[in-house]
Amino acid sequence: MTIPNPHPALFVPGKIIQVRSPKNPLVVCELAFISVEEHVGHVVEMLEWLFPNITERQRAAAKLHDIRKKVGARPEFLKGLKISTNNLRRDFYAKSDHKTELCPADAGQRYLAFAQVGAHRRFWTTTEGQDVRMDLDPPFGNHAAEVSEDDLLLYRDGALDLTNDSLSRNYILSLMRLHHSFQPDRIISAGAQCGSELVSDLYRLIVADHMGSRWAEYVVQYLEGGLEQPDREDFFGDVTVTASAQPREEIGMNNLKVGTVRLKRERLCGEQSDPLEKDLVVRYYPSRVNWDLKHLAEESRQQSRKSSGVRGTRKPRGRRP
Repeated sequence: MTIPNPHPALFVPGKIIQVRSPKNPLVVCELAFISVEEHVGHVVEMLEWLFPNITERQRAAAKLHDIRKKVGARPEFLKGLKISTNNLRRDFYAKSDHKTELCPADAGQRYLAFAQVGAHRRFWTTTEGQDVRMDLDPPFGNHAAEVSEDDLLLYRDGALDLTNDSLSRNYILSLMRLHHSFQPDRIISAGAQCGSELVSDLYRLIVADHMGSRWAEYVVQYLEGGLEQPDREDFFGDVTVTASAQPREEIGMNNLKVGTVRLKRERLCGEQSDPLEKDLVVRYYPSRVNWDLKHLAEESRQQSRKSSGVRGTRKPRGRRP
């Protein structure tokens, strides 16, 4: 069984990349959506490439680490669709027999509608005041903290069966719940319960998660001609990865654009031979927008003033003589 599902019927964005117009740095001209399963696949690939000889527990944690982004899709995003939590979970595992589909184009339109309601977009200016940045809420909740045992029970891969292996299940749950937490007390407590190897496994998962996101964005920004082009080298933790060539566009499929970048990493401590280079394939759905950040930020400030009841002040009238 391939986990996560490489061809999900229900497309839920796991990564949303803002592409700025090269003609106007204050305009977001496109959002690029990467499915939960696609991002998870990138993280698994990076973990296996960056850290040879990983354990089955480590691999399972990577394959499942963001499952709650799918299972915890917000009701506002799924509005009008009869899709249960179990449908979403089973689709992640490629076990769904649900007839409803959510294609990338529909998911993109749903997210655009979701993002423009209420406080799902937040704006802030840089210290110099020359640039405006936008934070976008994802279409899911707190995916790390909310993961549960139910999300792991369908996992069977090789000799690892999380339905019947409670020790591995608890260990992997700890890694999943901590992979966005940098609170030492929580990590120390989990290490005391699960063993000191959990700390090194958590470090590897965090590095792989970062690299999976980082190089997917590199591909998207290059192929879409975004103003903000990431550097060709990235250093995170004690791992350095470099793009040995510019990304190239491949033949798309299912309304998704496809790009590939060849990566190389530095030799790890103890490695005798030079590491092999790796091709990372990125599939994403681009959706055109025309969001003037300066205008939207001003609109947001005015709306905030109205909702808080703040009005302009008047000078007190002087008394008549």
